[in-house]
Amino acid sequence: MKRLLAYLLILLCAVKSQAQVFIIVYPLPPVPEHGFLPGKEFKFYPTVDKYDLGGRKMRVELYDERDSLRLVKLECAQVEINNQSEFVGARGAQVVQYYWAKLIPEANMVLDSTATDTVKAHLEALDSRMVGHFSIRAHGLCQMRIEHGGVTKTYCVDITDKDPHSPVSSHAFVTRLTATRIITSAAVREVIEQFFIDLKGGGPKTL
Repeated sequence: MKRLLAYLLILLCAVKSQAQVFIIVYPLPPVPEHGFLPGKEFKFYPTVDKYDLGGRKMRVELYDERDSLRLVKLECAQVEINNQSEFVGARGAQVVQYYWAKLIPEANMVLDSTATDTVKAHLEALDSRMVGHFSIRAHGLCQMRIEHGGVTKTYCVDITDKDPHSPVSSHAFVTRLTATRIITSAAVREVIEQFFIDLKGGGPKTL
């Protein structure tokens, strides 16, 4: 029964300021692999470093604001967003929800929908791009504006398959679709890990 309730809570959403709002809980049902092939789970990546944030209880709210903002260019990005990847819409929001639900417990924190310590994560951009002709580079782009402890900070990532944190090498023998899926998955991880780094140091300092 507890697991069923947890599954139902992840579906809780409301419309507010043209954004879908999700209360992230744990545990979660399995996420299908990219392409939603039956019987397979979505591939997540752990944070690059390990974090122990003391078992604090945290409520995480995800606001999907991509449709209202329709960003094309991010300050951190080398390429423009075209919003034509498979991460447009509900699928992209689901990926981000599950990443929070996975990485929060791994950093020794507890997802608690009743906690007063609240993180509001505003998903502003999520996309993947393959750029180039002879030397093709996969880009994963993610931007979240995160409110916590009275401070708001924007976290922006443009990670490529040549980045040292990339789970896939630029020389790996994978399809273009697989490369973009992997690198976009890594971009979400990178944004959340940047927040963890700030949290470990006492919280975001940049307004």
